Amino acid sequence: MSACEAGGSMPLPAKIQLYLDRHKTGAQQHNHAPTARLSDAVKCTGLPSEQLIRAVLLAQGKQRLLAILPADFLLDFQALHQLTGTHWVPADRQQIQDCFPDCQAGAVPPLAAAYGLDAIVDSRIRTMQAVCLEPGSHDCLLNMPAAEFETLLPGARYGHLSQPLAILKETQPRESTLPEKARLSLPVMQLQPSQDIRNLLHQLEHLPALPSMAQRLLRLRNNTHATVQDLTDIIQADPSLSAQIIRYARSAFFSYKGRVETLEQAIGRVLGFETVMNMALGLAASRILHNPADGPLGLQAFWQHATFSAALAQTLASYIRRYLPINPGVAYLAGLLHNFGFLLEGHLLRGEFFLLNRLLSANPHLSVQVLEQRILGMDHTQIGALLMEFWNMPKAIIVTTREHHNETYQE
Repeated sequence: MSACEAGGSMPLPAKIQLYLDRHKTGAQQHNHAPTARLSDAVKCTGLPSEQLIRAVLLAQGKQRLLAILPADFLLDFQALHQLTGTHWVPADRQQIQDCFPDCQAGAVPPLAAAYGLDAIVDSRIRTMQAVCLEPGSHDCLLNMPAAEFETLLPGARYGHLSQPLAILKETQPRESTLPEKARLSLPVMQLQPSQDIRNLLHQLEHLPALPSMAQRLLRLRNNTHATVQDLTDIIQADPSLSAQIIRYARSAFFSYKGRVETLEQAIGRVLGFETVMNMALGLAASRILHNPADGPLGLQAFWQHATFSAALAQTLASYIRRYLPINPGVAYLAGLLHNFGFLLEGHLLRGEFFLLNRLLSANPHLSVQVLEQRILGMDHTQIGALLMEFWNMPKAIIVTTREHHNETYQE
């Protein structure tokens, strides 16, 4: 196995390396800087994008199946059901980690036999001259002849199990590309124009009101004479919210060496007034929105991303405050709430949101905004900004919610 001259050889996951050595493959290893998307990895290495393949781990009860397809195709769940007789769904994060314990988080190598998995392969791969794939790590690609790749998949089934990305541009969606469970639960799969969604959101009986605790926190936030005790009194009215704040203060992220037993200690010794104010506001605002816990858009992933974004935004604002008049507390709140539109999508449009979550699980290389526009007719930036306006949030929060994907925004 040879490495590209640019980066030198990087270690592959142990099971992948052992499997390739056992089969004496001539695959070439192309190293690159770590990337979040396969398309970026191809750009880094200069390999032909049409050779790129990917894998999706599927689950049904205790059964697992690895579907392997061209990277620029969508998995066709209806075709998959017809080929296997089973209604498969994308595996969740824990199931992926259990199947690929030596791989980097989120990496699903299309070498099923190395992990004792059954595989089903899109027949189009047999027509390729060569394939390139991510071998369980986000900093390299393997490149080999397609015929050699086929020898690494003994016992795999073949069939047409994907559709080209072009179907996302069609006027009418194809039901066959949807997971069976989503397909049956949606009378829909008719696109709703943006204006229809906008009208839905402006019907006040559908738009959730800002919770009373969040309203009290907003009023306190605008009070220049507010004290730590004022903030403590409001938060203590909600024991579960108090517990969450104390748990955050105890986390390794804040590196506090002492004991944190009370809310006053969490505010005064670790987090600070501004951070707790904005953290509590974000947590309180989310209480009335009910979303699934799992999946790339589920509550677990949402809050992990939100808290990391908030901490990063606050830190950056502190560094550049001498050049730009950015309040670190406002930056924290903006980072915490910028993706709030996802929560509202799941609250108001549950069937469509279920579909969005499933399609994104099976096709992580796709832009979530492309899928949102295809399924909802608008994306989380628009729907989130409307909610922030309805809740009378500060202008900076409304703008951040609406523009955080707009790299050209300059106001």
